[in-house]
Amino acid sequence: MARLHRPRLNKTPSSPSSSGAAPARPAARRTPPAHTDGSAMGIPQWTDLIKEFPDYVQAFVERGILLYKTKRYENALFDFNKALQLDSSQSKATYFRGLTYLACKRPKEALADLRTCTGQGNAEASYHCAVALTDLKDLTGALQYLDKTLSRKSDHAKALTLRGELRAKRKDLEGALADLTAAIAADPENAEALAERAKVHLGKGNFGKAIEDLGASLKIDPHQAAPYHHRGTIALRKQDYDAAFRDLEQALGIDPDFAVDPRYADAFLHRARQAAEAGSLDPALEDYAEALRLRPEGVPLEEFADLYRRRAKARQEKGLINEAVADFEAADSLVQAPEADGERIEALYRRAIARAQEGAHEEALADLASVMAARPGLAIDPSLAASFGYRGQIHVDEGRYSEAIEDLTRAISLAPSEPAHRELRATAFFQLGEAERAAGDIELLLKLKPDVELDPTLLMCFGDRARARIERGDLLGAVADFETAAKVNPEVEQDPDFANALLARCEMFFNQQKHEPALADLERALSIEANLAVPPQFGASYCVRAQGRLQRGKTELALKDLQRALDLDPQNAEAHAIRGAVHRERMDYADALADFERAVELDPAREGALEAEIQKIRAMLG
Repeated sequence: MARLHRPRLNKTPSSPSSSGAAPARPAARRTPPAHTDGSAMGIPQWTDLIKEFPDYVQAFVERGILLYKTKRYENALFDFNKALQLDSSQSKATYFRGLTYLACKRPKEALADLRTCTGQGNAEASYHCAVALTDLKDLTGALQYLDKTLSRKSDHAKALTLRGELRAKRKDLEGALADLTAAIAADPENAEALAERAKVHLGKGNFGKAIEDLGASLKIDPHQAAPYHHRGTIALRKQDYDAAFRDLEQALGIDPDFAVDPRYADAFLHRARQAAEAGSLDPALEDYAEALRLRPEGVPLEEFADLYRRRAKARQEKGLINEAVADFEAADSLVQAPEADGERIEALYRRAIARAQEGAHEEALADLASVMAARPGLAIDPSLAASFGYRGQIHVDEGRYSEAIEDLTRAISLAPSEPAHRELRATAFFQLGEAERAAGDIELLLKLKPDVELDPTLLMCFGDRARARIERGDLLGAVADFETAAKVNPEVEQDPDFANALLARCEMFFNQQKHEPALADLERALSIEANLAVPPQFGASYCVRAQGRLQRGKTELALKDLQRALDLDPQNAEAHAIRGAVHRERMDYADALADFERAVELDPAREGALEAEIQKIRAMLG
């Protein structure tokens, strides 16, 4: 490509000569040319100019246009935005930015730019406004802009084509036909207009004219999907299914996502029946499925289901059990058989056994459930014991102990000598509180597995249930389980969970005003975990016990309780009041006065009851 050649005006001056010649004058600052004809220039040349002159507006505009034409839209937008940043009056940049937005499927932004260009008599800008409004589903606005375009340029082929298309959408077939015919007259090579006029002919029932236009459109541009598809729909009307499929294959080859007309359901159904009669079940089923997708109400479901059953039986004979069952299930999803299909049940049962042996236990049991629903008295193969045991384990892990016992009992009946099932069922029985039945399983477990360590098993049962009961709020049951587990393993007495359970039960007793058992639990919990966070309100229980101990003459113990109450809650007015009374009885008047005054300070309502005592002690102390 030609480049813009200019002399290097900023060449570094030569050094002064030895003869003493004067130094060269400084180079003048270079400026971009006022206007450059970019017709012979490419992106690299414009890029060089931008590097040399970073504020050269025309360079950004011309490079942006080249980028737009080569579909490098994001780069083009950068150049147009830069040009408009440098010079907001650049209408050329605004126009091409609008076109770029259109190409990027951003019609709102495109419309904003293109509208600014229409007032300058730009017919192309008006046309592209119509395109943007069409994308925005504003057909009325689009038609107005198309009318404006055609008032400026009556033979604008693209505008005529688009207006014809929009009029057809509004059922104005005569107006559409006139516009499209005018578009073709203006541009005989307009493949799009020919294809659109063919659709109008179809809508009017003129199939011959439609075929003529479709053929002409494809001759001009054979890479269009729509004309092939529309020509295929004409073949469908004549029940020429082979021709219809040839055209459909051409259309989908060009555009695999093309929306296929529901009429093609007839062609797929016809081909499916032919394939089924020839014994080609796979392609027949594919065609039935496609027909069902295109027009559900037009496919006989019983016919479709029977074809699935035919293939299922053929697959079963070949030993393809999974595939056979899948076909039986597909048939049932279309049409439920009124009675159990014996071959289908046999296939399900064989698949259940195979899945159990492969370790796919959930799927095996799902198959078996379907089989048992049809054949309740079926003798189950022992290999399915592992599947029942597997599900029993899941039930135990998730706390569904009754369901676990049911599955594990089935597993034990199928494989009585498997100790793991006994151990799991014993755990489930323990969790449900059925100790005797659990003990029976443990005894049998010991016969099957004499070296089993029984104590950890018991600890697991009682310890785990205790924690589960804590989560459910069953504090009494949780503590009982910990205590039972502690009989088996004394280390439970040091378990922080046991301490937390005791503390939780303590709170329950405290809320029920059962202070003695509350404090018993609290002190036992603290003996296990000394750093437990004890709620301050538990001080009330210490106050109650202190009063009881004072009544029994256990003054020292009462003082310890009161101190504990104040350790928990220094703001406990009741503890100060009771301790003040103890100090007074012991004639420790200074301590008594301090406690009484503190009680009144914390709870002014006590002033009436304690004021006389306070004044009496003050008088005694002088």
